[in-house]
Amino acid sequence: MSASCSRPNRPLFLILATAALAAHGADWVQPGLTTNQPVWGIRGGLLWAVPPAGFRGGEPRGLIRVGYPVLPGKRYDLVNFIAVEPVVKGRRGFSELEHSRLDNVAGKRIRAASKEGSTNLVAGTLTRQSGGREELEVTLKVERFDNGAHVRVVVRQRSDRPDEIELAVFREEDSAPLEYCILSATMGNLARTRQLWLKDRVVSSLEVYSNYTDAGFAPHRTYSLTELHRTPEGGVLVAVTNDEEHPASVFPFPNSRLWHYGGIKVTQYWAKAPGAYREDLQVAVNGRYTYWLSKRPIPGGVAFENFELRERFYDGQTFVFGVTGRTPGELGLGR
Repeated sequence: MSASCSRPNRPLFLILATAALAAHGADWVQPGLTTNQPVWGIRGGLLWAVPPAGFRGGEPRGLIRVGYPVLPGKRYDLVNFIAVEPVVKGRRGFSELEHSRLDNVAGKRIRAASKEGSTNLVAGTLTRQSGGREELEVTLKVERFDNGAHVRVVVRQRSDRPDEIELAVFREEDSAPLEYCILSATMGNLARTRQLWLKDRVVSSLEVYSNYTDAGFAPHRTYSLTELHRTPEGGVLVAVTNDEEHPASVFPFPNSRLWHYGGIKVTQYWAKAPGAYREDLQVAVNGRYTYWLSKRPIPGGVAFENFELRERFYDGQTFVFGVTGRTPGELGLGR
């Protein structure tokens, strides 16, 4: 399973030009238009980036980096990573851990693509949809995996849903047949996510892994579609949250900001739109007792690390990932 480390908060500054608000309130961030870094999204909402851009220094390669205005003054910080992990004949690929064939460095290359080719400074396609909402679409090309998988991910973000992105997965023509293409939120330990919100209960990592004190990954736990929350519209929603009152007050390493989460409490979630899921859909989590590449126990106990939806692969399948300051109850969970 993919893993990620967090470094001291040394922001990679985004050089943003002044841009007027769109007619419907979306202030888009687009490379080549409003920034000179490969960062996309809506100011005030979710931003996402691919290397070399990011929200902290030392972020691993091979990941989509997700930022949100969690810091005082609504400043942005890293909240999580999304890894691409295709499965071929039972062999799972890891976009973060596998070495690139281009430079033999850990992390498959992820680059935005346009008709002119692959380059990090692709503005994406911004369109006006029905009702006046806007939608930004960006295609990401992912380097071929060691198991023969070769995929691309199309990321879409809507002006009326600024806190989330939709990720659609497609198999390239030269790819090996896929069993799954899992998109995994890989770094729950940064925000110490210990609560998993299902249909009619909240599962605590402290209970699931009550006896786990090893330095590796705790075993996966999966929950089927029947255990997942259904929205009034017929979609699926599952979330994770921190269980602490003031998470920013916790410094995991004394006199250091290593692994420090300095933001407000947020809800991170995966969702499926009505009609966009099959009966085999399930959520999977694993946990860690210590931080990645260290023997330092996570303050407060074991937390969920990887958080993902799993569904047998079909071309164009979509997953929605979101980060919001709203509580699970405000999203309709826990009722």
